[in-house]
Amino acid sequence: MIYTAICDDYPAQLKILTTLLEKYLKERPGIEMQYDCFSSGVELLKSLAAGNVYNLLLLDIIMPELNGIELAGRIREYNEDAALIFLTVSKDHALEAYGVSALQYILKPIKMQTLFPVLDNVLPTLTQEKERYFLLSTPESDIKIPFSSIICVELNHRRLKIYLDSGKTVFSKYIRTTFPDTVAPLLQDNRFIRPHKSFFINVDKAEELTKSEFVMKNDIIVPVSRLNYADMRNAYLSHIERSVT
Repeated sequence: MIYTAICDDYPAQLKILTTLLEKYLKERPGIEMQYDCFSSGVELLKSLAAGNVYNLLLLDIIMPELNGIELAGRIREYNEDAALIFLTVSKDHALEAYGVSALQYILKPIKMQTLFPVLDNVLPTLTQEKERYFLLSTPESDIKIPFSSIICVELNHRRLKIYLDSGKTVFSKYIRTTFPDTVAPLLQDNRFIRPHKSFFINVDKAEELTKSEFVMKNDIIVPVSRLNYADMRNAYLSHIERSVT
């Protein structure tokens, strides 16, 4: 699935883009895409801060409050690998677009003849490695969290507390099933192990294992129970061996 964000402060432009995207997807039925529309960069950043992830972003450059170049720089704080496509009436920002690793730069008015070839070039790079997502129900909304952005998950007073690469933490609603059942999708991925009854960790994010704890990315400390230590050590060493071969 390709998760796409479209950001333009003119409703008419958003309508044109969504109409073109619908036509594109109709002509290419093998492509799975969901898209959200935003009328400002501030709205888009709020969505990212809530934990939503987009791997393709179509951004207008000339917008009030936060222009597309500034917005792209903020997006890179959340996702270094997202594909950025700029939409603008002028080529004047081309050098700045290069500075935030934009893949394409399309001049308005956006037409099928210009947009479709760009999507044909970009989308295959987004589907080569399919990211897996954990759906988390928070008190405010349901959000998609990439497995690769999770450092660890803690059971905290009957709620999940998920620590993310970005330094943020997100909380679930109160859970009604067991901890393992609630995070069952993660347990189908061999990156996630359970060093303690209240934690699952992404071993990709582990930086050190002592006799009593894992030191994770962002200096997060996760306890290791004595009964689990031998298994955790074996899992950690196996992970290191796989990483260097």
